[in-house]
Amino acid sequence: MKGADRWPALSGGGFFLLFAFLLALAAVPLCLTVLPPLLDYPNHMARMHLLPSLPDPVLHRFYSVAWAPLPNLAMDGVIPVLAAFMPAEWAGKLFILLTFLLLAGGTAALHRGLFGAWSAWPLLAFLLLYSRLLLWGFTGYLFGCGLALAAFAAWIGLREKPWPVPVALGCVFALAIFLAHLLAFGLYAVMIAAYEWGEIARLRPPPPRAVRALAIGGAPFLPALALLAQNASSGRIIYANPLRKLDLLFSVFDNYSRPFDVACFVLAVLALALAFQRRWVRLAPEIVLPLVGLAIVYLAMPTQLFTAAGADRRIPLMIFLVVIAGSNAVLPGRAATRLLAAAAALFLIRLGVIAFVWHQSGRLYAALMPAFETLPRGSCVAVSFDGRGIEVQKAPLTHFAVLAAARRDAFVTTIFAYPDQQPIRLTPTAQRLADQLSAQGLWDAFVTAAHPLPPATREALALCGYVAFAGVASFTLKTAAGLEPLFVRPRFQLYRVAAAARLPS
Repeated sequence: MKGADRWPALSGGGFFLLFAFLLALAAVPLCLTVLPPLLDYPNHMARMHLLPSLPDPVLHRFYSVAWAPLPNLAMDGVIPVLAAFMPAEWAGKLFILLTFLLLAGGTAALHRGLFGAWSAWPLLAFLLLYSRLLLWGFTGYLFGCGLALAAFAAWIGLREKPWPVPVALGCVFALAIFLAHLLAFGLYAVMIAAYEWGEIARLRPPPPRAVRALAIGGAPFLPALALLAQNASSGRIIYANPLRKLDLLFSVFDNYSRPFDVACFVLAVLALALAFQRRWVRLAPEIVLPLVGLAIVYLAMPTQLFTAAGADRRIPLMIFLVVIAGSNAVLPGRAATRLLAAAAALFLIRLGVIAFVWHQSGRLYAALMPAFETLPRGSCVAVSFDGRGIEVQKAPLTHFAVLAAARRDAFVTTIFAYPDQQPIRLTPTAQRLADQLSAQGLWDAFVTAAHPLPPATREALALCGYVAFAGVASFTLKTAAGLEPLFVRPRFQLYRVAAAARLPS
């Protein structure tokens, strides 16, 4: 293109300095809060405490560990190891930072594998690190996606080596991604398969060589598939309105302010569309089929797949990251510098919003942490929360009470202990209590007084001894019969069940 400048190419040293600077900026919100305000995160961190602590005689009354090759072990396999060298809360934050490193670094590595040079272009991935998936607390899946991007880049560089090298290393990559998260493994398999078919279609090798390439590409997945065959899946498959797929694309920019985030998303999409339309940005031919494969999976994916909620909402981020990795810019005049400056400004503004919200959330969490000191070690805590709280919020408290498991070695009824997802198991007694003490049922009995407690629930609550309430906004109990307040704040309240409890019936 006459008078055009390629998007700024960088030396290896220059790229890594810029990458490290952006990663340090991305870490700032993590340093501003005692607890990252991610919906599921407190529940996961409670499990991180239990895994290395069992079999503790107090904890052993409620929990056990059953390690198995489950396809959801990213946090379980990494954070307890890190926590051996640092406080658990910092180990959790470091895991999030490692996830950022993999997502942005994997995107950059894939870009270099496709275009043969380091460039500032794939650093646009930093704009997408604080996505709605992170705010939901889907950290294990995001870690797996980062691994998948890095492994895809490695595969492109290794596939022409003598076959034992790509097969052996491919097995390691595939197993690591499988153990991190099943959906990330599936997306990785789709990208590799589509890439190999695309290379065959593009280069048209002789049939024996084509068959050999497909065999080498597929062999690394066999050990992981053998493990997958041993995992039984339970739950339902639910499809939502197909038009919802369009709205979910926005989730890559959806944080805390819907008008602001919509404006950012629209501007970014229009700028990218204009750049593609004017051929200022072009896709690498090798990445077209992998993107088509990801798009087909996204359109076909249900909203709930067995026990995985929001399965389809998880895919757009991977699509956008692969678009960034698989494209390169050739811009007229000073447009490259202007676009780079606009992207940097957008990154800093959005990061500033995140940092402000996380700092405010951290102040709330710090004020609520003393609640756990009112509990005796080894207690049982039933959890009640407003069903509206199962959503991204500025300071989610839905799973906050589960931190009692980490801070007081307590049994908490809403802890994640699904046999096909986590290695933590509940003892039969603990499982019976969890089954009887529904979070929504307790909320309806005490906060809204919409329904009375069934006799079995009253008996289970009296046996448990403590109950925590968490609200989306300020609330008061409409009935507190049989409950003694231990810690009462507008959005989080902790009570002891009286010894001779007269619970609502």
